[in-house]
Amino acid sequence: MIAKRRGFYKEGKEIIRTPLLLPSFSSKGFPEINNIFRATEEVIDAEILVSAYDIHHAHLSGPFEFTEAVFLDSGGYEASIDMELSDIRKKDYVPQEWNIDLYSKIVDSWECERPTVVISYDHPNERFNLLEQIDRAKNTLPKKDNVFREILIKPEEDSERYINIEEVIKNVKHLDEFDAVGFTEKELGNTQEQRMKSIYEIRTALNSEGLGDKPIHIFGSLDPISTPLYFLCGADIFDGLTWLRFAYHEGFSIYKHNYAFIKYGVSEDTELIEARCSFENYYFLKQLQHEMRNFLQHHDFNSFSYHGDLFKESFSLINPSSGV
Repeated sequence: MIAKRRGFYKEGKEIIRTPLLLPSFSSKGFPEINNIFRATEEVIDAEILVSAYDIHHAHLSGPFEFTEAVFLDSGGYEASIDMELSDIRKKDYVPQEWNIDLYSKIVDSWECERPTVVISYDHPNERFNLLEQIDRAKNTLPKKDNVFREILIKPEEDSERYINIEEVIKNVKHLDEFDAVGFTEKELGNTQEQRMKSIYEIRTALNSEGLGDKPIHIFGSLDPISTPLYFLCGADIFDGLTWLRFAYHEGFSIYKHNYAFIKYGVSEDTELIEARCSFENYYFLKQLQHEMRNFLQHHDFNSFSYHGDLFKESFSLINPSSGV
């Protein structure tokens, strides 16, 4: 199987283990994100993802030491008007100022006792070819004892919607200086099959170059179906806001108030539904992460509580020789 246990290491010691499902926090679509963050702090005991953009604009504040590790995102999502695949646009979004100097200010001054994975700078109005992206990430990502460096690869031209997978594969050897490689879900292809295939091809190229232990991070994917499919194709780290937008129920993401009706009946207070869903979604993610890790031990699709047969069938389309 191409899926395997990977992680982040310092001096040969595993600091962060994958597969990893990251509850993400963003002011984009969640103007009260700091209140949500402080409330969910009561239950979160593992890794999280936060945005340098939100920290700069005081939408989100620490301390972050209650977590196992922090992924410090580039801010490109908040600086753009683009949405994740799971997003339901409620109103127009107007980004605030964001540039590489503001990003560097946050990154350079970052102090946290917990290990931190810093993601390379991204802005929707700035596009560069792949080698330029790699060089800029090398020059701007910090080199600190408690920090890991992750490059987020983006389309090279404003007119391009998707990553040039062939270009990534051709230059995969230049990714060796980074601790992880990231891609946004929607920029990997226009179908689920194509996105799975893109991940599989990138993972195969990394393996061939001797970089098979380098984690692949998929941004914007944190739902009960897509995430395991990408995991089977070789991705390792997943984050997104689905856990704040919807409720997880029997392997699906559904409307929160429908979930509340199914589980609690018609009398549940609307304000309590949000908190209940966030808490229970977090526990669902921890269970799914456990199932993914269990799969690595037994290579048994019954490791998944839901959709195991679907995962098996879908993966066989990408890798017919897998024998699954």
